[in-house]
Amino acid sequence: MSLVMGKAFVAGAVAIVVLAASLLGILTRPVGFLAAFWPANAILLGLMVRYPRFSTVSGWTGAAVGYLAADLLTGGDLGLTAWLTAANLVGAMTGVLLFGRMREDDRRLKRPQSVLFLFAVCVAAAAVAAVAGGGAARIVFGRNFLEGLEFWFVTELVNNLVVLPPILTFPGWKAVARELSWTRESRTTLLHKAAPLVALILSALAGVLVGGPGALAFPVPALLWCAVSYSVFATAVLTMGMCAWLLVAVSAGAVQLAVADDLFSASTSVRLGVALLALGPLTVASINSARTELLARLAYTASYDSLTGVLTRQAFLALGNQLVASSQSSPVAVMMLDVDHFKKVNDQFGHASGDKVLVEFSRTVGDCLRPADLLGRAGGEEFAVVMPGTGLASAERIAERIRKAVEGTIIAGSGDHAHAVTVSIGVSSAENGASVTLDRLLSLADVHLYRAKAQGRNRIAA
Repeated sequence: MSLVMGKAFVAGAVAIVVLAASLLGILTRPVGFLAAFWPANAILLGLMVRYPRFSTVSGWTGAAVGYLAADLLTGGDLGLTAWLTAANLVGAMTGVLLFGRMREDDRRLKRPQSVLFLFAVCVAAAAVAAVAGGGAARIVFGRNFLEGLEFWFVTELVNNLVVLPPILTFPGWKAVARELSWTRESRTTLLHKAAPLVALILSALAGVLVGGPGALAFPVPALLWCAVSYSVFATAVLTMGMCAWLLVAVSAGAVQLAVADDLFSASTSVRLGVALLALGPLTVASINSARTELLARLAYTASYDSLTGVLTRQAFLALGNQLVASSQSSPVAVMMLDVDHFKKVNDQFGHASGDKVLVEFSRTVGDCLRPADLLGRAGGEEFAVVMPGTGLASAERIAERIRKAVEGTIIAGSGDHAHAVTVSIGVSSAENGASVTLDRLLSLADVHLYRAKAQGRNRIAA
């Protein structure tokens, strides 16, 4: 029963999505013409690619029902509707098969060349759909097969290039909410973030007011500005909105292009122009995203120890100095930690075992700290911690918690060896906003650390 219900849900969900998208497209259909904007095929393709569980016999059956219902509800002929539905389905199926051969990063437009792969898939899907449905041109608007093939291909291509990217790059609702949380920003930052969007809206208005063939290019600078300012998903959404507006506005006459008298040829040219217009901002956004990700990886590599994942010495000192400087009106504490007898582990069991000890040790210490505390690797088996807003008594309690946690940890080494690890900790603090530097606190903690080791290790000195 659950299997049947699952298939029914898939079929019903896909049918509703396709029906709604098809009705939206039908609303943009001029008399005697195909729709100015037909998002249904691209939405179906994106749905099947992003959520493969829908790409089943039930899902495709639901899609067929959605297409048929939309056209029949608006007075379409059954035979023609079945023909158009078959063409829509084979185009979407072609896209699903080709996207399945692409890397996940390329499907999500995360690499500079990803937009080229997207374009290739959209061309192939549009070509297959055009071959299947081009013959309907003679019935719909009295044109021959080649003209119908051309018009269907261009229309399918522009819809795929405009609608697919937002679906493929959708990062999840939480990420979208974070990107839209502009209310927390300062007025200057808010104006900086909103400027590309405002420019895009103004360019759309300029197209209406000025008109002419150049109106199609008016949004290009603003879209490129959006591409270098926003995420790939946001750029894809804005590009989709602008391209959909151009397609509908030109078809409805809101944007006067002063094109040739042959509306059929003019529409083909306009749609191809809009399709190519969409490639620019998407390519720039993908390149910018890859660059940003690379810089983030480089920054992470420079700031975090590759073995333990804690801050490197340089990053720890930089951030630690900031924390201490900002704690002048409140107490701040520093700990120096040293893994006891670490050299013996390295000498007896090898560096691989030593590395495992350091990794597990840093994880254990990190679990004992608070989110505001700073943990870094000072060098070798020595680690350091800065604890803002912490007096000496509280710091000693945290140090004792760390000591007990480390003492109770058995770390698996290479082969059958296991290591019981202990730690010696030196603690220093500055109370009541005393003027002190991080270097001074680290030096004091280091003195206490050596005292703890001299007293027998596995203990705290402050």
